[in-house]
Amino acid sequence: MGIAVTHLTTRVRSVNATDAPAIHWPSAFVGLFLAVVVVVGVSWLASPRPAESRLAIAAANGQAATAGQLATTSAVPAQIEPIVAPTPIPAVTPEAQPAVQRVRVSGTNGSGVNLRAKPGERGQRIKTLSEGTTLEVIGETQIADGLQWRNVREPGGGTGGWIAASFAAPIQ
Repeated sequence: MGIAVTHLTTRVRSVNATDAPAIHWPSAFVGLFLAVVVVVGVSWLASPRPAESRLAIAAANGQAATAGQLATTSAVPAQIEPIVAPTPIPAVTPEAQPAVQRVRVSGTNGSGVNLRAKPGERGQRIKTLSEGTTLEVIGETQIADGLQWRNVREPGGGTGGWIAASFAAPIQ
């Protein structure tokens, strides 16, 4: 009993595998060509037109021209120079230095007043100024803790801070 086997080779492949489709080369070349045409077309549409730039130059120079007139001219457009307007400089006038307002510590019955870092009774105490001390006012009056506070410093650029306005008497 002899069995004649003419073809014993088999092709081994996975059950889930599918044959890869062949590339249709003519379609691939047409797609590539169309992509190139689209990119070149968009670039061309986005580029400035010579007539547009000539119109802009003519308008900047104050000339009236139509697109047809500018298309027929062969002159090279001139560079547009920016118009620089001078900034007025205010005249320097010698101003008198404002008179420094001075106050004197008073009304403390000899115990002095506390110079504080911030306006208000909760401001950190810097030092105690004795009655009769002359101070320069360096800022606006503020209200804190129901009292008016003066921003002062010692003469000659000394220590600055806040004192209750009721203890600052103006010096005339």
